[in-house]
Amino acid sequence: MSYLLLILCILVIIGMYVLTNYYFNQVVTRKVDTEDEMMRVQVERNLINNNVYSLLEKEHIVLKSKDGLKLRGEFIDNDSNKTMIFCHGITVGLIWSIKYIDMFYKRDWNILIYDHRRHGQSEGSYSTYGYFEKEDLDLWVNWVIKRKGKDSIIGLHGESMGAATVLQYIDINKYVKFIIADCPFSDLMELLGRKVKDDYKGLLYPILYLSNVKSKVRANFDYRWIKPIECVKNSTLPIMFVHGDKDKFVPWDMSVAMYEAKKKGLKKIYIAKGAAHAKSIEVNKKEYEKEVIDFVEEVLKSYKK
Repeated sequence: MSYLLLILCILVIIGMYVLTNYYFNQVVTRKVDTEDEMMRVQVERNLINNNVYSLLEKEHIVLKSKDGLKLRGEFIDNDSNKTMIFCHGITVGLIWSIKYIDMFYKRDWNILIYDHRRHGQSEGSYSTYGYFEKEDLDLWVNWVIKRKGKDSIIGLHGESMGAATVLQYIDINKYVKFIIADCPFSDLMELLGRKVKDDYKGLLYPILYLSNVKSKVRANFDYRWIKPIECVKNSTLPIMFVHGDKDKFVPWDMSVAMYEAKKKGLKKIYIAKGAAHAKSIEVNKKEYEKEVIDFVEEVLKSYKK
């Protein structure tokens, strides 16, 4: 009997180990899409015109992160003092940000898109959901300031993980004038806990916590540290939240919670009807553009006085 119990314990340990590695990989090292696939999908969905984008004059930039990773970006200089920086979501890359740039480029904004660490042509092994990514973003903001001057008007647009990153950037921000957060999560551990509850009836809660231990050891970040809502609460920075009401990947009530938590400064929320995760612009591009530009113009009023 004791022998069978020993075998059972060994099998349980092996099972827990396998599941922990699987869950860690799903969260921290998820497979990244290729650039060709990202471009194909956006063109097929009529979100971008690759012929137009390919003709834009782009400056290719490589920066080095604080921990020594090469980060790749592209800058489109529109001879302006206004610059939009775009932060993509998990598993994609700067190509995925192209669908957002036209509404700003045609209004004379400079454009900066870049690959997060571990994505596209940037180096790195782990995604940390804004923990290290916000420090990388700060390098790009400072690059713009050096290029365009300290009187630059810089805005951030983030999608999904990118949205969580730009919101966490609030804590170290010096130059950014406003943020547009498209389908952000408010608390990473809460989001993962909800998914475990909904998808696995709560059975994988131990795996979630073991995965977090592995994340602290391997990737040097704790899921519990990622709380964009705490960055928003006392911020006076103008913030626009965008979310689709059919989003099952990041529930839209997380944007509502952050909108309600923000007590100071300009804020706006736009809930896109019928939009799944990161598809608010796809469901109604004209309405998306109007809502976003209305917000941006309201922000800019304070710089025209």
